[in-house]
Amino acid sequence: MATPKEILEQIASIAKGLSMTQKILGLVVIAVVVGGLLTLTTTGKETSYKVLFSGLNQEDAGEVVAKLKDQRIPYKLSEDGAAIMVPATQVYEVRLSLAGEGLPRGGGVGFEIFNETSFGQTDFVQRLNYQRALQGELARTIRNFQQVTEARVHIATPKESVFIEDEKPPTASVSVKLRGREKLNQHEIQSIVNLVASAVPGLTTENITLVDTAGRLLYRKQAEGEGVLTGNQLEYQIKIEDTMRQKVETMLEEVVGVNRARARVTAEIDFNKVERTEEIFDPEAQVVRSEQMLTENDQRGGANPEGIPGVKGELATFAEEGEAGGGAGAGYNRNNVTRNYEISKQTKHTQDKGGAVKRLSIAVMVDGSYEKSVDKDGKTSLKYQPRSPEEMQNLDKLVKNAVGYNEERGDQVEVASLPFALSSVPEPEPDPMEKWRAMTEWLAMPLVYLLVAVLVILFVVKPFLKLLASKQLETRAGGIGPRAGGHGPAVGGIAAEEEEDLSLAPRGLTDQERIYRLAQSDPDRAADLVRRWLREEA
Repeated sequence: MATPKEILEQIASIAKGLSMTQKILGLVVIAVVVGGLLTLTTTGKETSYKVLFSGLNQEDAGEVVAKLKDQRIPYKLSEDGAAIMVPATQVYEVRLSLAGEGLPRGGGVGFEIFNETSFGQTDFVQRLNYQRALQGELARTIRNFQQVTEARVHIATPKESVFIEDEKPPTASVSVKLRGREKLNQHEIQSIVNLVASAVPGLTTENITLVDTAGRLLYRKQAEGEGVLTGNQLEYQIKIEDTMRQKVETMLEEVVGVNRARARVTAEIDFNKVERTEEIFDPEAQVVRSEQMLTENDQRGGANPEGIPGVKGELATFAEEGEAGGGAGAGYNRNNVTRNYEISKQTKHTQDKGGAVKRLSIAVMVDGSYEKSVDKDGKTSLKYQPRSPEEMQNLDKLVKNAVGYNEERGDQVEVASLPFALSSVPEPEPDPMEKWRAMTEWLAMPLVYLLVAVLVILFVVKPFLKLLASKQLETRAGGIGPRAGGHGPAVGGIAAEEEEDLSLAPRGLTDQERIYRLAQSDPDRAADLVRRWLREEA
């Protein structure tokens, strides 16, 4: 086996035999290969960074960076300092470590302000810190909404009073910064308002104002106007109209086809609140409420002794006889009945909260059918065919039943068969070559890469390899050649050119061993050498 020194000497001899063009080409190939290897090695060793936290404010970002410096963790800043990136292998470990220390805090001051207490704090400072902590915690909670990036909460707590009539309720103002062009719907706005009202004692939703950083008023007191109530009414009306429209369109599309029916609904809603109290009297139904009866009966001819009290003797006897003779058949009888009757009464109290449908107006357009025709020039056109009256009558009945048509309420339904603009345009015929064109575009880049690789192999790598092979053969044959005027190998020539022999064969061999090695390594060259010896002897 050749030593490294012999290999270097052989490479130097090959380089000396190359032309200038071949040398430049070889250097370019070597530079490309070495550059590719260096690129692969450096790319593979480059540290991959992932986002640790994003959307941070300046306070949180500064605290997180300080902690990373203390722990000697490499980091990168992006998004103008709002995002911090660390090596991908340490993302979760660093995130848990910082979370244990309460970072990021999410902006503002939370209840962690009470973790460190100092002596000598007054009651005013304690109440102020509590208010700051409550505002910060509410802002962090609101920031968890998907549409909200920043939030600020301001709570105004009036001074307590010993008089109930002088006591004022607390108020709150909330400012939110929305993400991009996203918006908060009515339910999300109400959720934020209720969240703040439930967190502050004595705070009601009427005393909360919600705005965004663009200056739009999202929520305000209902006492200031009827804007919120009108918005709710409008939302309720739109919801009813959309529900009826979807009912009509989905039902008709099952018959006429998808996207071939359009409906529009206008609903008049009665939002008036009505309270009625009725008293109904029924004169036919009488009930005895009270009854009083008085009966007197006095019979004058009884057996009881009667007379003038205190009279004795003949006068008393005369009086008794007179009474007996004059009132033998007399008597006294009296009846008195008093009855009170109650007439039946029914009291009815009715309260209508509003929201009932007063009137519906529905307009429906249904696409007809189309017949394809070809003119003399070969152009394709579609001819519209309206639907039959019987079919339109059936569709009209279906629409009325779907929306709950009420003629007494004054509802109106109109179903018309009209040509649609998109349907009247003939559909382009599919191009048979479109499929092959897409496949060609899909295979274009791989084929280009393959072609470039083949060209590099044919015109760069292969000629270079041939050149190296030819130089190696010439070097091997340089030490063995025919004698100018004798038989056998030119032993002297071999000894004379031994210093220039750069073959990989070990030195110190005899001529016979060299010839034997040459016959084993290159039989063709050895056979040609033998033929030359035979011709010289002849």
